[in-house]
Amino acid sequence: MSKVVRVSNSNYKVAVQEGGSITLDTGIETGTTIVTGDLEVRGTTTTVESVDVVIKDNILRLNVPADGDAVTDGIPASLGYRAGIEIERGQRVDARIVFDEQLSWTLGGDVGTGTFTFEAGTDTLPIKTPGIVAGGNLYLSTGAGIVTVTGTTDYEEGIFTYDGSGNILGTVIDDDHIPNTKALVDYVSFTLENIFQPRIQEGDTYVEALDFDDTGDPSKVQIGIDNTPVAEFFADRFETGDIRLQGNTITLFSSNENLVLDSPGTGTVQIRDVLEMSAIPYVDDASVEPLSPDAGIRIYTSTEGSGKTGLYFVNSNDTRSELISKNRALLYSMLF
Repeated sequence: MSKVVRVSNSNYKVAVQEGGSITLDTGIETGTTIVTGDLEVRGTTTTVESVDVVIKDNILRLNVPADGDAVTDGIPASLGYRAGIEIERGQRVDARIVFDEQLSWTLGGDVGTGTFTFEAGTDTLPIKTPGIVAGGNLYLSTGAGIVTVTGTTDYEEGIFTYDGSGNILGTVIDDDHIPNTKALVDYVSFTLENIFQPRIQEGDTYVEALDFDDTGDPSKVQIGIDNTPVAEFFADRFETGDIRLQGNTITLFSSNENLVLDSPGTGTVQIRDVLEMSAIPYVDDASVEPLSPDAGIRIYTSTEGSGKTGLYFVNSNDTRSELISKNRALLYSMLF
């Protein structure tokens, strides 16, 4: 039979001796103690031995009331300006989720103090989660440390495709995957070995490889300065300016132009072997014999005459004659 103690016009108080206990006993079978109003506990320690605790409030407030503008009230000096939740771990050090007022941070140009840490004793613990939703830019502040991928096996094989034997195939698996250093080293090596870069360039000066399979023109390496081709290397020749070097031959592209060997100052043009002059007419020459020069002298070959050499000259005065042989010179010296 239920019993009700009702005090209609005053308060009701149960008092025991100082330091005594008040027990609400629901019997051998666990019953329920119901408080229909607010519950205020003024003691220094509240112990709950329930297996399951259900709290309707969606925010638990700790360190209330707090004086000043930071976490200080009731915190032991050994913990500093900190407040949080501690988990008993038996023989192991306790674990905590703590807000620390004195932890400073710098992220994306913003600075501040006060943030959360996950701890076990004096150790800072990692956080296990399948993802972080930043709601904007995500900054990683490591101080003097680095951002690294650890505890994985062949992480790079989730960035690029590999052949199963550790050899990179180079295809990107997902555009949004973040590579590690090993993946970058493998990809650069793969690119250098398999994807040839045809052009080296700074500004408008360049060296470029042009292959027949791509251009349809003869394969060559072209050098350009100020965006103008100045030299080209082919499989059998080298061309620069108006000059072509092919095999053991130096040729001008343009007819009727001079090929000049020049040694400025007191230097000379030296020939350290036999000098052979071809018979006229020469390549692309319209006349059999060369015209007289504007200055100096020209030496050329022609049909052998009385001088018995076939070596001729013509000077700027249009004097043209054959150089005579040694025997002819001796004969003429005797006669004249």
